[in-house]
Amino acid sequence: MPLSIRWRMTLWNALAMTLVLALVGGFVVALLARAHRQIDQALIKRIDALQDQIDKSLHGQLRQLENDPKMATAADERLKHWIYEFKEHDNIFCVLFDDQGREFMRTEELPKASVPAQPGQVKAPTFQDTELPILGRQRMLVSPLGIGDRSYTVVLLVSRADLDRARHEVDREQAEVDYEFRKTMTILVISLPVALVLVIVLGYTLARKGLAPMERLHQMTAGITAERLEQRLPVANPNDELGRLTQTINAMIARLETSFQEMRRFTADASHELRTPLAAIRTEAEVALSKPLDLAECRQLLESILEECSRLNRLTDQLLALAREDIGVNPEMASLDLKPIVEKVVETMQPVAGSRNQSIQVDLREALPVQGDGNRLRQLLYNLLDNAIKYTPAGGLITVTGNQNRGCVRVTIRDTGMGIAKNDLPRVFDRFYRVDKSRNREGTGLGLSIARGIIVAHSGTIEIESEIGRGTLATIEIPSKQS
Repeated sequence: MPLSIRWRMTLWNALAMTLVLALVGGFVVALLARAHRQIDQALIKRIDALQDQIDKSLHGQLRQLENDPKMATAADERLKHWIYEFKEHDNIFCVLFDDQGREFMRTEELPKASVPAQPGQVKAPTFQDTELPILGRQRMLVSPLGIGDRSYTVVLLVSRADLDRARHEVDREQAEVDYEFRKTMTILVISLPVALVLVIVLGYTLARKGLAPMERLHQMTAGITAERLEQRLPVANPNDELGRLTQTINAMIARLETSFQEMRRFTADASHELRTPLAAIRTEAEVALSKPLDLAECRQLLESILEECSRLNRLTDQLLALAREDIGVNPEMASLDLKPIVEKVVETMQPVAGSRNQSIQVDLREALPVQGDGNRLRQLLYNLLDNAIKYTPAGGLITVTGNQNRGCVRVTIRDTGMGIAKNDLPRVFDRFYRVDKSRNREGTGLGLSIARGIIVAHSGTIEIESEIGRGTLATIEIPSKQS
């Protein structure tokens, strides 16, 4: 089942927010991880720097001992001096072992129990960490020492208490950083689904509120029926999307109202047009049956009935043509020359014009090749010429011309009739519209409507130009077959 727009908007918002939260969360996690690594590295560097400082101090004391220039002449005294100095100034314990591994000399304050075991022979200064009784953890530097022909092993000891406290502090800080990192990650993991739920709830609420005008618009639109097409929907803001939609709906309702009015008028006019000849036929039939008639009277009545039947047949044909136009029946297109069709229509209408003391002039100097339906084009020309004859007074002139112009075949029909007022010109193609309402027996008011339908089906144009008292010019253009 398709989801409603409200739910689709909610889900799209939720998806978009999920992507945003995922990107932001990933970015935050990356920043936190980077900060965590940097803090760890800084803490480790701090410990390393402190240990390096202790090692440099031990190594510096060893160098002073090794570089003592008096060591060669008074070795024992100088050794005692430096052992005392190490303790006095740097709190460094010192133990010397002879080449037999026996304790040779040590700091007086160094307890016997805290003397480390002889470390064995070493070839270069070496740093070690050791655990000694009483003293605890110590940083130890072991190095060979040569004085004259004697060789010793020097052991320098310094407490690791400050270093261990610093390491403990670093470990504590690292633990705090790890805890905060894990807590932040937990918050992120928990907040993402919570935020997503809130987004869905708020998105649905906002979508519902945002689409509430659409629901009201739906209800108001549902209340507009064929009998209430004069109603229009209120436009709160003509510049937003809903306002433009409402204006579009109002325009559509206006077109529907116009179409319904035209349909009602068409139905009424068609009923009236059909009723008129039927009423005449009925009346004349009743007259024929009401009394005995001689042959001349019967003939007159039958001719009148036949005339009304012809009119009824013509109206039916026109209504059928309009119905075919409305349902979009395509003309049967074929290559043809419009010139003989025009000449044939003029020849057919000449007697009608002659009966009205009118003359028709034809100016067709070249072939008029088009792609079209010959029968419908014939009907088009007949309707235009019939209108010209109807609205041209006795003694008037009707001129028919034809030529090719800019890839089109153009046919014009000009008359010297009564003309059409400017306010009537926009409506001459409306169905059952008559310029002269008093001459309702002259036609059905469908001729120009049918003509426009035919010309549109041929991808052409039709124009009517007129001026009261100076006649009317009808111009049709159809794409030439050669274009």
